[in-house]
Amino acid sequence: MIYDNLKKNKNNIVEIKNKVIIYFVNGPYVEVQGNISSDYTVEFIDNKSGKIYYSTTIKNNCWCKCSIEYFVEWNIKIYENGKLWYEYLYDAQDKRVYIAIDSKALGDSLAWFAYVDEFRKKHNCKVIVSCWNRDIFEMEYPEIEFVDSGTSVTDLKALYRIGWYYAEDGNSFNNMRHKDDFKKYPLQQTASDILGMEFSEIMPKLDPNITAMKWTKKYVCIAPHASASSKYWHHPEGWKKLVSYLNEKGYDAINISQESAKDDWHNSKLPQGSLDGCYNLNENYSLRDRISQLKGAEFYIGLGSGLSWLAWASKIPVVLISGFSKKYAEFEDCYRILNENVCHGCFNEFRLDAGNWNWCP
Repeated sequence: MIYDNLKKNKNNIVEIKNKVIIYFVNGPYVEVQGNISSDYTVEFIDNKSGKIYYSTTIKNNCWCKCSIEYFVEWNIKIYENGKLWYEYLYDAQDKRVYIAIDSKALGDSLAWFAYVDEFRKKHNCKVIVSCWNRDIFEMEYPEIEFVDSGTSVTDLKALYRIGWYYAEDGNSFNNMRHKDDFKKYPLQQTASDILGMEFSEIMPKLDPNITAMKWTKKYVCIAPHASASSKYWHHPEGWKKLVSYLNEKGYDAINISQESAKDDWHNSKLPQGSLDGCYNLNENYSLRDRISQLKGAEFYIGLGSGLSWLAWASKIPVVLISGFSKKYAEFEDCYRILNENVCHGCFNEFRLDAGNWNWCP
């Protein structure tokens, strides 16, 4: 954004004063352009707290930037020769704002997307978003422009990235991209904090045209697999007894984990006989198919995985067998099975090594 001003020189002739360019792409940026030689002191101030996050002095035709990339209601003040020369308060109304959800994980997309739309409504701006699994959101968010990750987007007022970003030491959080340690609060709050909003649990909207799967009798969806061993339910007879109990109560148990029930490697991660009595709808089903399956279910039983988030967003009761995460980590609106008297919650204490199946800190 360019701001023009007029100035009279010593001969009382009006000339164009130096211009100010301000935008907020991965942090607030200020540039002073023009041929009038001068020194400018730039202050990047949190308008709510009054805290000066960064201050520096530049000359004309130079720029400066504050390293904080999460949302701050910036008040930018520019002083020339000790006098306030220009002031700007953050305003994105009717401007283009790009929000990139950097994680490919299904649970992350479902947790964070709702706050993309909350930002749009709060600031009355035009939001462009890149995310994975966009096909389940597009119908319900017509005011948002969807683009593929890596797409070049121009004419932006601001750009924010949502994800879990670590510092150079690989363990602590990057405090230029997060206000606080993201492991210490609910996953969805990552998005509200980066985008500068008060947190409350908000369910994303999914395509309403997806209808419930028809089945011959009442059924319950289960998902015993996950992306790491630490997420699994390791009770030696847990799933077997649970499936048997559901069958006794008149429910079919349908396994909707993508991992094939015929795959010896994945089967080896479950105690023998865990899936006896299950119907297995695995492998080549789309997310839209999964939503259909979930919508027709009486309820869902799963782990701390993306399918649990999908069941929650599909508005059916969720029983979440939780061990690797703290009780606050996922969504509150569920029946959480958690034993806090044994080793638990490592996901919210240590950095997960996603490439190590047997990760256990």
